[in-house]
Amino acid sequence: MDDRFKIYPDQLRNGSVEEIDELYEADFLHVNEKELKFTKPVSVKGQAYLADDNLVLHLDIEAFAVMPCSICNEAVEICIDIDGFYHVEPLAEIKGAVYNLKELLREAIVIDVPNFAECHNGHCPQRKEMAKYFKKDDVDAEKNEASNGGEYHPFADIDL
Repeated sequence: MDDRFKIYPDQLRNGSVEEIDELYEADFLHVNEKELKFTKPVSVKGQAYLADDNLVLHLDIEAFAVMPCSICNEAVEICIDIDGFYHVEPLAEIKGAVYNLKELLREAIVIDVPNFAECHNGHCPQRKEMAKYFKKDDVDAEKNEASNGGEYHPFADIDL
């Protein structure tokens, strides 16, 4: 196991704070599928400290996922940016006086992967060609969103 994932709570007694500033190779995520890959290193910055009988982790996490555009199927790199992530682990649940960050980071990153991605920052050039395959409600919602400066107001036409 990579020692960079380890946190030793016993060393954090008396108000000590452990600064975390690491780049981890993405292979620790164990995700390399046709529809989802992580190819760049994962950046983790933050602190670990004790509060009462708990280990507190305050982290900023940045990872890059590659997944297909939902319109044209071209590969799109998506930034998964998790700022201000907090995790509290009771010391009684930490076995062997060593806390391993690996599974916590993996879970936080994978949960934050979006369901869909679109190339060109959400403006796939093939969207117009595919519009005929969208439901009419989807096209109307897109037109409504564009006419309202990017905001979608689904109840704007309802008379009260």
